[in-house]
Amino acid sequence: MNGKNWKSKKRQWDDLVKPETKNKAAKAAFLKSKGKSVREIAEELELSTSRVYELLRTKS
Repeated sequence: MNGKNWKSKKRQWDDLVKPETKNKAAKAAFLKSKGKSVREIAEELELSTSRVYELLRTKS
């Protein structure tokens, strides 16, 4: 599964939990696979580019 959330108190990356966030991560990954840039994905999903990078993150 794609996407990670930064947990500042634990100082580590955790997997996504909320279904809505998982759906956004899946959509971001789909758009990226279709050749869209992170900026284009951010505009389409109404998110910041940094959040899109987090949603696309696969490793801790």
